[in-house]
Amino acid sequence: MKLSTELLFEKLQTEFTITAYGNLSSADGFLRPFLYDSKPLIDSRPIYEPLDKSKGITPGHVCLAHGKRLEEFIPHIFEEHFLVLTGTRGDVQKLSSAVFPYVVLSENTSLSSVLNFLQDIFDFYDDWSNELNTFLLKNDDITLLLHNALKIFQNPLSVISVDFSLIAETGEEKIPEKSRIFSDKEPNIDYINALTQDETYQSFCNSPTPFFFPGYITGISTLTMNIFQNGVPTHRLILYEAQKPITRGEYCLLSHLAGYVEYLLYHQHIPISGQANDLHRILQATLSDRSADYLDISHQLSSLGWNTRHEYLCLVYQTTYLDQKNMTTRAICNYMENHFPNCSSFLFKDEIVTFFNLSLLHAGSDEIASKLTYFIRDSFLKAGYSRAMTGHMNLRRQYVQAKTALDVGSRKKPYVWIHHFNNIALPYILEQCTRRLPASMICYENLLKLQALDQKQNSEYVLTLKTYLEQNLNATQTANELFIHRSTFLYRLEKIKSILDSNLDDPDEIFYLNLSLRLLEQEAEKN
Repeated sequence: MKLSTELLFEKLQTEFTITAYGNLSSADGFLRPFLYDSKPLIDSRPIYEPLDKSKGITPGHVCLAHGKRLEEFIPHIFEEHFLVLTGTRGDVQKLSSAVFPYVVLSENTSLSSVLNFLQDIFDFYDDWSNELNTFLLKNDDITLLLHNALKIFQNPLSVISVDFSLIAETGEEKIPEKSRIFSDKEPNIDYINALTQDETYQSFCNSPTPFFFPGYITGISTLTMNIFQNGVPTHRLILYEAQKPITRGEYCLLSHLAGYVEYLLYHQHIPISGQANDLHRILQATLSDRSADYLDISHQLSSLGWNTRHEYLCLVYQTTYLDQKNMTTRAICNYMENHFPNCSSFLFKDEIVTFFNLSLLHAGSDEIASKLTYFIRDSFLKAGYSRAMTGHMNLRRQYVQAKTALDVGSRKKPYVWIHHFNNIALPYILEQCTRRLPASMICYENLLKLQALDQKQNSEYVLTLKTYLEQNLNATQTANELFIHRSTFLYRLEKIKSILDSNLDDPDEIFYLNLSLRLLEQEAEKN
């Protein structure tokens, strides 16, 4: 097993006096040491290798040598060598421009004792690696694998999918409850939102090497290793700094363990997140298949306790780019289903759809909306609500209502987080009126003449008519609203009636004029 120079440095520091070091890394890896000298040392292990100037020093291994031979070694040492030597201050100065990793021990240190010490370190981690190999032949449980690694790291470990679903964990009882971001019950959505918004965390989401994330958000620092499939990160192996400080030397150990976790994930076919339950499957089929047999769907829902006499509400969340990038949608769905046991929340067409069984929740639509207000705001989501309806026949239509509320509401009032269908029903109707023909082609024709006259003469005939209709054809109130004399208004009204060629006494005509005014206003807003 290859060990990093950071790890070997940390181990050497516990036993020997180090006078200098440089170019150490947590990402490199070296094999067992060789002692380079003119005379072999007597030992049962292969610790001696003479310096062959024609072949140079064996790359990829730890090189032990005396500082007095440093000038002889330097021409043969490159970045793929890790030099550990005993030396003087003069020897240290010769290493000031070195590009290879090195550690200098005090001059009187016995190289044989250093070599035996390092051999013991390699023996220990090789034994652990062999244990892991043996484990894979007998077990397929990631939790047991993590438990085996607990003796190495002495800190809790967990595996999560990138949608923040917990796959396995060990030593979790050592993590303070308030710092437990992930659990088999539900993820801490507040912490997840904070993580997904954090630039430092985002910069590491695709890192191929372990990264250390400080605990300024969660209260506990973590060392994390992304696990990839086909070049895409799908899971994360996490080491929590709960029992003892995490050192840079542990980076290579976590990376090594991640290889075994990856094997179990992809050779034992462990899914990224749990399979959709029956409610998800039925409701997704209802939304995606317009030709679905509603009687059959109704029977399936009734068999799961969602019967035709129950009242339902639909909510559609518009996910953000960060939600899609970080795959936090599953965490949001988990949050919904844990806080509202009688709901079904799932991803559909890049949006989160949630159906609430209001009857089983013993709650009204206003109560549900009230409970979710702060969650939606703090999660940077936008939401659309349908109307509450009874039975199964309108489930798909409720989804269309919620989706329409979200789409139209977001266009009309982009600064608002939450949109209810009842509040956007009229704008939706107006938009539908002009889907095929523009407002100018379907509005009251003579109203266009009135509009043209206003533009030509800088008059206010359209405003006067609009106010008159809004005041339910009351001349006095209209004059007051326009801040003009009643006789002035009556003069304008006669002129308006003449241009419209109407007495303004037909209810259908009044409705058509009101609708036309709204359509022209909508067209003006677009332009």
